[in-house]
Amino acid sequence: MTDDPHSTSSAWRTSPVSRDPIGQRLKTISVLTRQVSRKIGESLGVNVTDMAALEQLLSDGPMTPSQLAEHLKVTTAAATQIVDRLERAGHVTRQRQAGDRRKICVVPLEDSIDRAFVQLAPMLEGLDRVIGGLSPADRQVIEGFLDQVVDVYRVVSSLPPSAPGPH
Repeated sequence: MTDDPHSTSSAWRTSPVSRDPIGQRLKTISVLTRQVSRKIGESLGVNVTDMAALEQLLSDGPMTPSQLAEHLKVTTAAATQIVDRLERAGHVTRQRQAGDRRKICVVPLEDSIDRAFVQLAPMLEGLDRVIGGLSPADRQVIEGFLDQVVDVYRVVSSLPPSAPGPH
């Protein structure tokens, strides 16, 4: 370990991946992904943390506050505060489970889903065009590469590697 406070940033700048055109594009995608999420959050009137919770609910569907806490890596008390804010903002509702009335699920509201999709639609349509234009051979190479990148991210995030095969 070094005493140089700039050693980490220096290591990034001198890393081969930071100089490689593919590494630069991956970094750009990462930055742009955060910007898109922030833009959607702003349009929905929620902060970054609440947007992460809403994204989780939109992608995985309804879940209990404790499941949401687990996904977000926050305490159940923090998850409850997040759900309270999202509920006040009109993005989610709490619903009791039919089979167990004690269990509460957080459910994203259709209007909120529609508002988020309006923001995402141009990007999704553009990506559909790009993906649709790939040859089968290019598609196979890109899928293999992206699978490896996803696995790197999963390892860094302390998640298990992806299962082999189609995702």
